[in-house]
Amino acid sequence: MQKLLNIGELADFLGFTVAAVSAHLHRKNWDAVPKPIKLGRRLAWPADEVQAWVKEKIQSRGEPSHRRGPGRPRQG
Repeated sequence: MQKLLNIGELADFLGFTVAAVSAHLHRKNWDAVPKPIKLGRRLAWPADEVQAWVKEKIQSRGEPSHRRGPGRPRQG
């Protein structure tokens, strides 16, 4: 049977706080955390998928990332 990580275990594995992981999830920032699966109302991450996601990040770190614009428009 495959090991599933909860949000606390994912945060420990990635070196984030639970609050930081939650914030990335809320913003759907899939560059910062892998996509979860839903188990009823709970979120979980298959451990092998998280490890594959990290390996992909390591391999792609030399490639330029998608860059946003200069920031928020100024009101004036």
